[in-house]
Formats: sequence, C-alpha cells, structure tokens
Amino acid sequence: MRMLAGLVERGGRPAAVSPTVPLWAGEKQYGWFPVDVIGGDREIAVVTNRRLLLGDDSFALRAVTGLRPRPDEWALTLDVRGYGTVEIIGPWVPWLGVVLCAEIHGAAWPPGYAPVVIPAPRRARRLEAVR
Repeated sequence: MRMLAGLVERGGRPAAVSPTVPLWAGEKQYGWFPVDVIGGDREIAVVTNRRLLLGDDSFALRAVTGLRPRPDEWALTLDVRGYGTVEIIGPWVPWLGVVLCAEIHGAAWPPGYAPVVIPAPRRARRLEAVR
C-alpha cells in the first residue's frame, strides 16, 4: 500500500490487470479481492477506473460522495449517492482505498486526511563488542 500511495502521490496510477468481469468501453480493472461487507457477507470486490463491484452490487465511482479510510483497521467507509453508506474490511482494503482515492481524487488520500505512516518491520539489532 505504501508503494502504491507513493506512486499515486508522484502522479502515477495503478496498473491494470486482466479483467475478471465484463467491462464497459474504456474501463480498466485494477484488481479483485475478498472483503467483508459490514452488515452483509463476504464478497468479491472488483475495482475498476469507473466502478466498485461488491458481489452483485455495482457502485459508479462518480456516485461516491465520501471516502473514510482506516488503514490501521483494514477498513473503508464509502458514502454512495442513492445507496447510503457501505463499509468494507479486509487485508486488501487499504490498497483498495488508495486505488479508489486515486481514481476519485487524483491523490492517495481523500481531502483532509493526512498520509498514513505504517511502521516498517523491526529488525533485530546485533550488538558487537567494542575492543
């Protein structure tokens, strides 16, 4: 997620993958991952440059009026015009949030959100005796 966020902040975009669902003309698929929908079931989330598909539901990105990422909890809340609030969780959700923000806002994070700093894994230090 950090590498993708850095790429987006430098003006890049996610790489498209081979489609797993029928796409509209000019649409590119960026990925598909299992997510848990709060108040629902586990679904396959498919993210494209125009839509977010959650199982049988399809949300146009232009209908998303709010994104509230919580990467430390692997969660993302979306406000969708004409549908309401959708909350998803799962290990790929922080990555999905960066992709959605890149397509909707042209940035890795929604307006008003500070970039999240995820600490790197700690390395064991070797102590050497000074002679």
